[in-house]
Amino acid sequence: MKDSQYLDVKLKLRDTESIVLTPGYLIGCILNSLESIFGEIGGKTSLDIVKFSAAERRLILRVPQEFVERARIAVTLIGHYQEVPCHFQVLNASKNQLDFDSKNDENVVRL
Repeated sequence: MKDSQYLDVKLKLRDTESIVLTPGYLIGCILNSLESIFGEIGGKTSLDIVKFSAAERRLILRVPQEFVERARIAVTLIGHYQEVPCHFQVLNASKNQLDFDSKNDENVVRL
């Protein structure tokens, strides 16, 4: 996707035992936040998770350049994931594809 930015996002949860952490649930949570903050988002938004690590609770999002500011706002304002208090932290943003600084690559899923 040209004219995109990549966001390295970490999910911090109060209780990690009672949740199911999957790319599908994460993208749904982000899209719900976008819709609740900015209204109907329709087909204008194409967020992609290009890398996901359940063990580290991190993901790399690919976001269209014109939508980066809204995506960052929506991600950082999420307060619950599957009804568990949480917050998302954007660790890094870049026009070049980002990667995790993981020593344990077996826990990283490339999508």
